[in-house]
Amino acid sequence: MTGRIVGTSVSRARDADLLTGRGRFVADLDLPGQAWARVVRSPVPRAKLSRVGVEDALALPGVVVVLIADDVPDVRIPIRVSFAATEAAAQVLQPLLARNAVRYVGEPVALVLAEDPWTAEDAAELVILDLELEDVSEDLVASASEGAPRVHAELGTNVVHTASTRFGDVEEAFAGADVIVRRRLELPRQTGVPIETRGLVAEPTTDGVTVWGAAKVKHFNRTATAELLGLDPGSVRLVEVDVGGGFGVRGELYPEDVLVPLAALRLGRPVKWIEDRSEHLVATNHSRGQAHDLELAATRDGRLVAMRGEHWVDQGAYVRTHGVLPTLLPSSHLPGPYVWEAFELTAHAVLTNRTPVGTYRGPGMTEAAFVRERMLDVLAAELALDPAELRRRNLIRAESMPFTYDLGPDAPPIVYESGDFAGSFERLLDEAGYEELRREAGEGVGIGISAAVELIAIGPYEDASVAVAADGRATVRVGVGSLGQGVETVLAQIAADELGLAVEAVEVRHHDTGDVADGFGSYASRSTVVAGNAVALACRALRERAAAEESELAGVGEVRARFERAHPSYSFGAALSVVSVDAETGRVRPLRHVVLHDVGRAINPALVEGQLVGAAMQGIAGALSEELPYDATGQPLARSLADYRVPTSEEAPVFETILVEHPVADNPLGVKGAGEAGIVGAPAAVANAVADALPADAHDVLALPLTPQRVHALVTRAGRPPTE
Repeated sequence: MTGRIVGTSVSRARDADLLTGRGRFVADLDLPGQAWARVVRSPVPRAKLSRVGVEDALALPGVVVVLIADDVPDVRIPIRVSFAATEAAAQVLQPLLARNAVRYVGEPVALVLAEDPWTAEDAAELVILDLELEDVSEDLVASASEGAPRVHAELGTNVVHTASTRFGDVEEAFAGADVIVRRRLELPRQTGVPIETRGLVAEPTTDGVTVWGAAKVKHFNRTATAELLGLDPGSVRLVEVDVGGGFGVRGELYPEDVLVPLAALRLGRPVKWIEDRSEHLVATNHSRGQAHDLELAATRDGRLVAMRGEHWVDQGAYVRTHGVLPTLLPSSHLPGPYVWEAFELTAHAVLTNRTPVGTYRGPGMTEAAFVRERMLDVLAAELALDPAELRRRNLIRAESMPFTYDLGPDAPPIVYESGDFAGSFERLLDEAGYEELRREAGEGVGIGISAAVELIAIGPYEDASVAVAADGRATVRVGVGSLGQGVETVLAQIAADELGLAVEAVEVRHHDTGDVADGFGSYASRSTVVAGNAVALACRALRERAAAEESELAGVGEVRARFERAHPSYSFGAALSVVSVDAETGRVRPLRHVVLHDVGRAINPALVEGQLVGAAMQGIAGALSEELPYDATGQPLARSLADYRVPTSEEAPVFETILVEHPVADNPLGVKGAGEAGIVGAPAAVANAVADALPADAHDVLALPLTPQRVHALVTRAGRPPTE
């Protein structure tokens, strides 16, 4: 590879179209003769459903049909992540429409089809649900108890999975420790809230159906949709258009993704469905929603010895496509970038009468970083150590790489293959001016730090093909998706360098399952690592074949290659936040946020920096304002963006990014993922900064988000008048 283009900040290929209004989103797509769909959703969290009355809705002029459970196949949305599927989880998968019972506010009960969206919405309000209310299981930890109301009575429990992670002799390590700290920490439910809500347009074809609006994992969704509808996968075509943000919640398979093409096939005409924001906040995957009891043990001189804990993860009312993955991920990230003699962690996946959960940017790792890094600051205070010094003494050093935690025969090991965790952390402190910040921080100003690892680049593989036309232009085909992260640009840079072309001469095609046969999609910061290396291998194979045949590149035809990945990797990141806290009002203002990440090799530094900053802003929002609360009766309290507080640019701090490049040997490009890195350590750094700004007796910052009300309560409980 020449390196002419890789490593440079080439402008994103789609920017001009998006900035000038030439983007094409699913809401922009209208087909002749289309009907409009509206989902009727449960208004209550738990009830027996004895009847769905559709007569009044059908009588409204312009209504085409109303589908209820008896009109659709009795199938369940499958689990996509096979290693996160369990026998119990398989018993509580979600139907397309509620049958005999509803289990959360927002559960689909009926689908109205009408000639226009206004009639569909009016008709949906005329559908009558005969409901017999039942007790709800709403509180997370209480729902795991034996006496809690059962979300699914037939299961006999609300705990669908319990997993243990163990390394070393925990009892001996704790017995020999000088200092032990213990706390319960809680994270609220949150969600991705992309600017564009979900939407689909489905059109019947001669042998199947075409669906526009796919994202993230379109090949899995194509196969699953075909199976649920009793069709051959080849007769179902999923097409990406522009996507207004993904963040993990967009593109998974939801009931609507099957209902809309089913309706198109049933009517023999196109069907369009666009989710509104109120629906989005109760229907699209939630995430986070965890409670952690954690203990840390250390020596008096600040050496970490052991950790043990138990955590409960809210699965919601059904297990969706991620299976119990949200429960598995925190345990693998809680050890973090530190040396431990031993640890033991037990995790429970708990059903509640709330919206089902999935993954949201940085799943598991963000929650683990908050819990661990807050506890490290608690421990530092107990030891009278500077928080940075405690971390310095325990971070894994470069000479220890590769570093492995062997979890025994029943679990894969945690392996950190490369990097310099301690050195990278020191770079963050130096470039941020940590010591000077500590000396100059005034009253009400706090400084927080965090360090974390990110699980990246999940396999098992990606295929790529490349062909060069007679005019010298190359076409690359891959199975990942574009969610706004600039993947088309990065893959074009790789191909251009490998083939000696200008980046403008490379077209990357990924949009259509009818054009790209296979792919695992875009998630877990995998697109550049897995698809990028497949593209590089395909281009190299094309060059080699051309040389062997003594031919021009255009004379070779299409060449395919596969990059396989048996296991994921971990990369290191760290963050430093500076905040001000108004003791009188409890308001927290982020002032400065520095984020560092080891990207292995930056294909496009500007895109990496954009990903880090965007993710960090989401992490700051998660620390300070974003929350999906429920009341004691199971009713969601955030039904609009007036309630779910997404921050504006006015509330953003000054951002600084530091890119560290420790290439890895396990892939030809040496790259690591970076799409989620900025969010992982952000809530922890912000929470630590808030705690640092509070009076010493108000330091127990143990729950997010840190809204003005919560911060004011911390100050008040500490006995300090709010006017001081």
